[in-house]
Amino acid sequence: MDKKQKKILFISGGVLTTGAIVTTVLLVRRRNRRKRDLLPPSGSDTRPANILTTNNNTLPPNFQNWNGGNTYLSNAPRGIRNNNPGNLIYTKIKWNGKLPKEQNKDRRFEMFIAPVYGVRAMIKDLKHDIEKGKNTVPALIEEYAPKFENNTAAYINTVCKDLKVSKTAKLLPTKNTLRLLVLSIARVENGGNYVSNELFDRAYSMI
Repeated sequence: MDKKQKKILFISGGVLTTGAIVTTVLLVRRRNRRKRDLLPPSGSDTRPANILTTNNNTLPPNFQNWNGGNTYLSNAPRGIRNNNPGNLIYTKIKWNGKLPKEQNKDRRFEMFIAPVYGVRAMIKDLKHDIEKGKNTVPALIEEYAPKFENNTAAYINTVCKDLKVSKTAKLLPTKNTLRLLVLSIARVENGGNYVSNELFDRAYSMI
């Protein structure tokens, strides 16, 4: 075993095969590249679905994708293929329209039966955070997009610019503020304007 392998073995604290050593090296390199902002944040991963992020679970027959079809959009940004434009992490929260774990094709994030339910969950999540005191853009985004996997400072600057507010401005959970937040955050998370005003209005009417 050479010095490089010994170092990896020490870090992992276990016995590694040659394949595991290679995998560890790749993961460490990827993590370091993300820290240097050479890769997108985990939540805004726009790579095609692959073994690192998806499983073989079968979607329900009434699943509706972002284009109105019923197939999994494997080449779409992660939040869009999951109908979860805010990239909400999988939890035990019983969101309306949430796919159960045995039907969720993502290993980390929530999936919803249709886009409107993902936008609805995003609205409710942001509204709840503002009401509990996370009522500035930095306070919201630091919780929503933590620094360990995001360029949080750039994220905050983008959302402040989209909302036309300062970093110290107090936010109220009004429909207009929530609309601007949802559209801005979804744009950052997915790299495009996927949430329309019409879709937001439909989702808002369901909260």
